[in-house]
Amino acid sequence: MSEVDVLRLRENWLRLAENIRGLALRSFVRQLTRSEPRIKVLRGFRGVGKTTALLQLVDDNSAYFSMDNPIAEMNSLYETGAALARTGYSTLLIDEVQYYPHWRRDTKALYDEFPSLCIFASGSAPLAFEPERRYDVVEVNPLSLGEFVELKEKKETRVPDEYWRDKNKAVEFVAARPQLYEHYSNYLNGGGFPTFFSYKEKTLASIYNSIRKSIREDAPSFAKVDSETILAMEKTLSFIATSPPGEFNASNLSKLLEVKKHRAYTVTELLESMHILRRVRPCGQGAPFARGEPKLLFYHPNLRRAVCQALGKESNKGAEREELALFALSGRGWKASTIKGAKRTPDYLVQKNNETLIIEIGGPNKTTAQLREYKRQFKTTTIDDRQLMAMAAF
Repeated sequence: MSEVDVLRLRENWLRLAENIRGLALRSFVRQLTRSEPRIKVLRGFRGVGKTTALLQLVDDNSAYFSMDNPIAEMNSLYETGAALARTGYSTLLIDEVQYYPHWRRDTKALYDEFPSLCIFASGSAPLAFEPERRYDVVEVNPLSLGEFVELKEKKETRVPDEYWRDKNKAVEFVAARPQLYEHYSNYLNGGGFPTFFSYKEKTLASIYNSIRKSIREDAPSFAKVDSETILAMEKTLSFIATSPPGEFNASNLSKLLEVKKHRAYTVTELLESMHILRRVRPCGQGAPFARGEPKLLFYHPNLRRAVCQALGKESNKGAEREELALFALSGRGWKASTIKGAKRTPDYLVQKNNETLIIEIGGPNKTTAQLREYKRQFKTTTIDDRQLMAMAAF
């Protein structure tokens, strides 16, 4: 191993940090430095802004390097980190650590040897990062609609829960922002990923390439799956992308994929762990609130649209609405579950703190018919497009 070239590393990270200077800080970035433990791992799908977040933390006391950079590859993570710590840097910002097989061992050694050192690590393979006692896992998600508009217009756009729960407030929210419909259209067409600002109309293609790379490279490397499972993962996404919401579950997928049921479950679990799919689970056992299996949707509507574009198919608008609503509800701290009752039931039961709502998500022609039998026991609401935009502005 050669001597660590600290000055060359510094030149590189200062140049990179200059490229993103002036970008607004996302809320999770502002919270990163406020709490223990001293090691935090940023986990998320490719292109959601992890590298940008690390570079926004660069200051006089912090040092950034990426484990897929030839400069950093000349030495071990431990050697590079120790050299920077001895130079006087109190924070290490280490990107793409999944490319270095001993990152856990080396960060632990740095943690033990330098008691005042803080370490922020990130990587583009969620499967590579499992929670451990020594560090926190920080989930980095796609942009919310509120964050997307703020990056476009440089002004605050986020609103509290009451705006999406009240149709009149949702109307006020939209009316006060004349360009919101245009922003919303761009957001659904790839704007949930920060790469949209540089890739524009090529964003969906880049998202699809990231999906394929995650399945074909990350899954074999970190989950040790075989070629049959990889093929099943790709077919699963094609089936779900071209179908209405809730059409498939692991049981009927096993028949379509011509694989055993346990492999179908493995496929959907892996795709959820990779932040590609979202499995919405039942809210409880027994009638009237139970569903035999989790409902399968994309983690974010941009992922569905990317797969559909690659297949030459039109993305299902109803599915996109549900995926955006689930993404936004999760970002706002609501837990969503599926419901079983009569033949036509509301979409979701959602809970936050001690409050429970029954919601129906739909377009302009959606009615309250599915909500009638639940109104005596729960607060109920239908979510129209204006409310959905307000919900996504978190």
